[in-house]
Amino acid sequence: MKKIVIAGGTGFIGSYLADKFNKSGYKVLTVSRNPEFITWKPIDLQEAFEGAELIINLAGKSINCRLNEVNRKEIIDSRINTTMWIGNAILACKNPPKLWINASAAGIYRPSLEHSMTEDENELGNDFLAEVVKKWEKVFFEFKTPGTRQIALRTSVVLGRNGGALQPLILLGKLGLAGKQGKGNQMFSWIHLEDYFKTLLFLTENESINGIINCTSPDPVSNTLLMEALRKMLHVPFGIPAPEFAIKLGTKLIGIDSGLILNSSFISPKRLLDNGFKFSFPSIEFALDNLLK
Repeated sequence: MKKIVIAGGTGFIGSYLADKFNKSGYKVLTVSRNPEFITWKPIDLQEAFEGAELIINLAGKSINCRLNEVNRKEIIDSRINTTMWIGNAILACKNPPKLWINASAAGIYRPSLEHSMTEDENELGNDFLAEVVKKWEKVFFEFKTPGTRQIALRTSVVLGRNGGALQPLILLGKLGLAGKQGKGNQMFSWIHLEDYFKTLLFLTENESINGIINCTSPDPVSNTLLMEALRKMLHVPFGIPAPEFAIKLGTKLIGIDSGLILNSSFISPKRLLDNGFKFSFPSIEFALDNLLK
């Protein structure tokens, strides 16, 4: 039985992936601080990684928190440290894993309203999240693992049923608050959780692909269109818009960065499309129809 190891695999995305890979015939091992799973000790990681088909690293403190000095340091350290632990364990393997996919984020790109960002983009962002991703990827690609392909998966917002970004959007809709947020012209890049899983399978099977991959739907939409689609699927006839000042105030009160809502994320999965990947949920309407049934 082929083996896959998911590091940081007990959350919203990791739990879904573990279930899907299990059902696809893989043996799935999970690395976590939870004592019932494989620990982050070097010897435990090396043993788990021996002969694996895929290592997927999802570990890292959530950015949905107050960006004070303590949390900023933990956000960076949690990503850098786990990447280093994994890389060193792979180098120690006698039979190293075939593929190492390290989670990354589409937040590395500068906000854009005019054109979509592909993997070839040179104009990267300069805010805190972009700087985190730059440091994260730098550590990742500094590892030279000749027996193991490396892919940094720059992922946009992942939409799924049992967690993630969709749940608060649904709540806003049901409360009649799903109008446009801010100017409404900021772009929203997203991917259905099932297509995220399919991307991992595709990258595992296509051995010529390495480097940077944008993991996002081919159909980014404006915030206005996103909210319209959400209201339509929830059968809510109206949505009160939220002006920019209200979003900045609200996000400050609940302790998250207003840029997560107001910044434009306009990303293209160019390399996936060029290599023939087929999305199961290419449009936001199709994705929401599936997730809100």
